[in-house]
Amino acid sequence: MWKANRTREDLTPKTKIMSLGTSDSSSSVSSFQCCKRMKYLAEQLAKAEQTLRNTLRSRTMMLTSRTKTEQMATVAGAKDIDTRYIEGATASKGSDTTEWGGRVALWGVVPLWRAAPPPDTVLALRRPTLSDCWPFIGSYGEIIIRLPQTQRVRYITVEHIHPDTARSAPKHFLIYGVLTNNTWIKIANAQYRAEGPPKQYYPLAYSHIEWKSVVFRVLTNQGNEKYTCIYRVHLYGKVENSLVPFNKL
Repeated sequence: MWKANRTREDLTPKTKIMSLGTSDSSSSVSSFQCCKRMKYLAEQLAKAEQTLRNTLRSRTMMLTSRTKTEQMATVAGAKDIDTRYIEGATASKGSDTTEWGGRVALWGVVPLWRAAPPPDTVLALRRPTLSDCWPFIGSYGEIIIRLPQTQRVRYITVEHIHPDTARSAPKHFLIYGVLTNNTWIKIANAQYRAEGPPKQYYPLAYSHIEWKSVVFRVLTNQGNEKYTCIYRVHLYGKVENSLVPFNKL
């Protein structure tokens, strides 16, 4: 009678009950180990990301420092404390130069549904960005920079932006100083290096002569047959008035 009344639970083998308990415990241990492993991997990933950020930051600082060194090394005496950026100048296109404008799209990306930026754009002190330039048709053209007063000019800088340098940037160019009697004298024959820094410095001959204006004449560009872009052309002199310290730019 006692045997007949035993429930199904009573008939469950003890070994099976013990086995089920062992399985639950093993599953909990595995879950714990898995979570612990994921946490460890997440920590390692965070460390790797931080290391990468530090490496990139260091690389950027090194490149910036090297670029500044290259820029300053291109001109003897560029660190002269009495060398100043000439403010108050104005710019206009040369007589044989045709501005690039109209309903066109420069670089095939930036649409210009208006006239191109004015020549004075090249004198701006702000950091150049894409399309912040003065473009002209073809690879030959010139821009005339009229000084606020007759004065001596020591250096000139030409700046372009990357990665557009390879095509629309000036390449071979001439610099002329213009006397008060309108006599033109060549004071530089140079090239803008596509593999160099965006801003490049050039010394000018006859730096003891006072000019009323300076002409920047582009003879060739880096390969763009349609247009040439001039982003920045800056002049540096020794006159005390209307000048910005060289080392402040």
